[in-house]
Amino acid sequence: MSGSIPTKVEELITLTSQDICDACAGELLSGSAAALVADISTDTRAGLGGKLFVALRGENFDGGEFVEEALAAGAMGVVAARDAAERAAASSPGHNEGRGNGGSATRDQVIIAVDDAGEALKNIASLVAARSGATVVAITGSTGKTSTKDMLSGLLGPKLNFVASRASFNNEVGVPLTLLDAGEDTEVIVVEMGMQAPGEIRELCRIAAPDIAVITNIGPAHLQYAGSLESIARGKAEIAAGLAPGGRLVAPYGDDLLESHLAGLDLPTITFGFDRLADIHPVYHEHTEDGRLHALISCCGREIELTFNFAPHHHLLNAMAAIGAYYLLGLPLEKIPEAVKNIHLGSLRGEFVNLADGVILLNDCYNANPLSMRSSLEYLASVGTGRRTVAILGDMGELGGDASRYHREVGRLVAELGIDCLVAVGDLAAGYLDGAREEGACGSCCYHFADRAAALAEVQDLIEPGDVILLKASRFMKLEEIGALLMALADAGTAPESENSAGRKPER
Repeated sequence: MSGSIPTKVEELITLTSQDICDACAGELLSGSAAALVADISTDTRAGLGGKLFVALRGENFDGGEFVEEALAAGAMGVVAARDAAERAAASSPGHNEGRGNGGSATRDQVIIAVDDAGEALKNIASLVAARSGATVVAITGSTGKTSTKDMLSGLLGPKLNFVASRASFNNEVGVPLTLLDAGEDTEVIVVEMGMQAPGEIRELCRIAAPDIAVITNIGPAHLQYAGSLESIARGKAEIAAGLAPGGRLVAPYGDDLLESHLAGLDLPTITFGFDRLADIHPVYHEHTEDGRLHALISCCGREIELTFNFAPHHHLLNAMAAIGAYYLLGLPLEKIPEAVKNIHLGSLRGEFVNLADGVILLNDCYNANPLSMRSSLEYLASVGTGRRTVAILGDMGELGGDASRYHREVGRLVAELGIDCLVAVGDLAAGYLDGAREEGACGSCCYHFADRAAALAEVQDLIEPGDVILLKASRFMKLEEIGALLMALADAGTAPESENSAGRKPER
């Protein structure tokens, strides 16, 4: 299981039906209280043979409608809201035999009624995590949560048996599902915690009881729901207050908004950042010609020379946050140079792609907010020194009433950094051009496309040989389609034009 992010372990924590009932105040309507539960699922589309199906309810779905289907598919039992559970029990031939009698396991399928299946899933997950005895590391932040989780997983792979969040499983369903992956041999559980408003991370901490918390940064993400940067900082700080007794914290150095909420918690804390006063900081860092990052890192007074399989320097902050958690786990720093070879970030997260005719694509369009947009643009300016730089930027979502202002600020930054060509995609993205104009830029190479389809039709004509291109937007914009187009053209040997052959006039 080492060296990757496992989604299952060899031997899962085994519970009984009675354990499940006790954890979630459920009532056993059918089956044996001693029946063994070795695997749990919330999805009838996955193989359910031998698994306990937890019938979640949401705004647009009701798992209770699929209880009979789950049982017919071979599930060993179900946990469902009382109405759905009683309906299933009424058709169960063994529901009157040994109801809750604690007898030996029978072939009867287990049916457990609960008040709320979602709360039941949380409580069952908490029980599994506690029984595993694993150290729980929880990661939150406005940006970089998933990348930091992936980096820590890469560092842990050669050393420990661990499980980590799949994809971005960071909410009140995803965190329990991650905890449920823990097995008898699991030593570390790495969970990602997201939030849209204060109070959400407090609840996730109640479920996971983290031993180590990592806060990557505080920035304007999900402002539409959180309301303000202050509210975001307050919500992210809940991860520190929610630590288990003896818990420890990894936090960014010098973040005044965050520090005001951490004051008084009296937690053992390791800080990271580019400032040399941070406990973990780079002595120096540089990009290599093959699209990697070389750095000398100082960690609590010890220096480590590292070469990462990624290039964006803002990911170095995520790497230092991961190193902080690794250090608090008591693992040997001298093993990190070899372990970093296992770090591979997910697709669309700062990918460095060499295309034909010397064109470089910085494919960083998995998501975007003003903080990550700044980091990516600074990276573009750094990599593109001496070359023509092109920023293809789409809308940033969930910024609430300040959306227009934040888009203009990014546009001003494009001008300040001297980016040669700005291509804005989407309604809100028009603000990038407005901001660039405010700085006196947006001249001969400044374009706006109303949507992705319009950009796809013409963007290839805007690229010149030797360009360095940044692709960045929020997830819903799906700008990876533009990246796929540019890569397909490169594979087909279609060279970029040296001029705009489509004759499109730039917006001024």
